[in-house]
Amino acid sequence: GEQPIANLVPILCLRPQYLDFLCTDRTRQIAERLDLLLDEMASQDRLQIQVGIREVHPYDMLDIDKNLRKLLDEQVCDPQKLIFNLTGGTKMMAISAYRMAQFCSGPFCYLISEGRQNVIHCYRATQTGELEFIEKIHPSGIIDIDTYLKAHLGAYDEGSSENEFEQLVYEVLKSECDEVKASVRPRSHGNIEIDFVVRKDSRVGTVEVKSGRKARSKGVLGQIITSTEAAFLGTYTKRFLVIDDEYPYDNLKLAEFHNITVIETPSAKEGKFSDEDELKLRTEIRKHLGV
Repeated sequence: GEQPIANLVPILCLRPQYLDFLCTDRTRQIAERLDLLLDEMASQDRLQIQVGIREVHPYDMLDIDKNLRKLLDEQVCDPQKLIFNLTGGTKMMAISAYRMAQFCSGPFCYLISEGRQNVIHCYRATQTGELEFIEKIHPSGIIDIDTYLKAHLGAYDEGSSENEFEQLVYEVLKSECDEVKASVRPRSHGNIEIDFVVRKDSRVGTVEVKSGRKARSKGVLGQIITSTEAAFLGTYTKRFLVIDDEYPYDNLKLAEFHNITVIETPSAKEGKFSDEDELKLRTEIRKHLGV
């Protein structure tokens, strides 16, 4: 599918010896990017996985089934030791993968977002049609910002906070999050810069910081939407806008429609946060990224 995290998180949790990506012509680039990332992790002795990539038609179940059966025929291990990840891909791909899991009486998994956490649900399908729940896995500490960004974008550059307001926000983010990167610029998208990328456990978010006239502008929402759209940083990324003013009502409704959390901190105009505004910023970060 188009969301690399839906593939990467189960891989890092389940740590298979062999991995086959089933992709389409549209998502092959994503599979290849993940392959490169896993190669890099292998070179650092973080993970050792033998990876294959197989392209299928996104909606032709006969083609998908044929390729899955060919994969099964090539395996030398016990079929029940195969794990099928049904997350992502088209519905036809997920149905075919489930059918193969049932044929092998093997386990399958699905990554979902439950509140503020990503959770992997694992089941076993049987040839008689019965379904057995195996476990829930709560991924913790398996992914850092560097891995997250490279999975979505490939190479990137980073810098530091550029003004006094950004530095105020940075100090709060640093104390609330497990990791913060500033001024992130993907090399594949040279015109885009993200003020902050933050991580709390396995949840990642972007934080844009705007002051003055830009703080009330609707244009900044377009920038955030572009920099975190599905094809860029994916649907698992939380989005925040921190401003040193009050946001116009129409802009707030537009931000809400696009799942962008706006945090108004007008006290920052005086050079520091009031206790109330600092608590507001901390509370919103905890609410959306906390575990």
